Amino acid sequence: MTRNSKIVELTHSVVHYYSEGEGPKILFLHGTNSDGESSFGHIVNEFSKERTVIIPDYAGCGKSTLPQGEITVEKLAEQVAEIIKDSSKNPIDLVGISIGAVVAAVVAARYPELVRKLVLTAPWATSQDPRHQFIFQTWLKLEMNNPDDAMAFSLSHVLSPEFLVSLGDEKIKQICNKPPAKDIDKRIKLGLDIDICDLLSHIDKPTLVIGLKFDTLIPPYQAERVHKSIKGSKYAEIMSGHAVQIENPRDWVACVKDFLQKI
Repeated sequence: MTRNSKIVELTHSVVHYYSEGEGPKILFLHGTNSDGESSFGHIVNEFSKERTVIIPDYAGCGKSTLPQGEITVEKLAEQVAEIIKDSSKNPIDLVGISIGAVVAAVVAARYPELVRKLVLTAPWATSQDPRHQFIFQTWLKLEMNNPDDAMAFSLSHVLSPEFLVSLGDEKIKQICNKPPAKDIDKRIKLGLDIDICDLLSHIDKPTLVIGLKFDTLIPPYQAERVHKSIKGSKYAEIMSGHAVQIENPRDWVACVKDFLQKI
């Protein structure tokens, strides 16, 4: 299937996306320590037979650049909004994971004309949670001083214990030896300073919030708070660690499809 790649220039940054398939458009937003392809490349075929799948790099990941000046969710939402405008004439279905879910929520609140339905996986409304601060501050300190330990730390929080063990020693070592995503420290800092509580009440699109049962980076209670803040939203919980698209893609894809196909 043909894959089309494009670059979109904003006044403060450059973003990249590729699209594949034909039909109603669906856009996936990746998390902090990845890009579009590494997060979703393996599940594109699950959707592209009946949809146009749009996979961006944003927030300085992959072939994108960070916005100039301070990085904020509003600037990242602007990046995503420009990708939607460039790739579609009609509102799209928007799916985000982790910080991608936070950004997706901001897009839906600030650019409602661009969104048809919204799926937020492992989102959080505010970083002013003692446990969240502890986890992200530790992650940031490790990233600044010992990237190898930072990778091991993050891996232990994005995968459930059972799934992590199933990878085996050699695979775990290979993952931990990979270089971190560029500018990850800036995105971790952003993760320490999220507050979209006021924006959530403005979301008026059909929304599904997904919590992840074994997630220790963004535990289900944080996703539930987001669900309770979006009027009329639905909530589902999947048996997985944080990186559900890697750990339990079958159940996650089924959950997303089921929600999007409903009238």
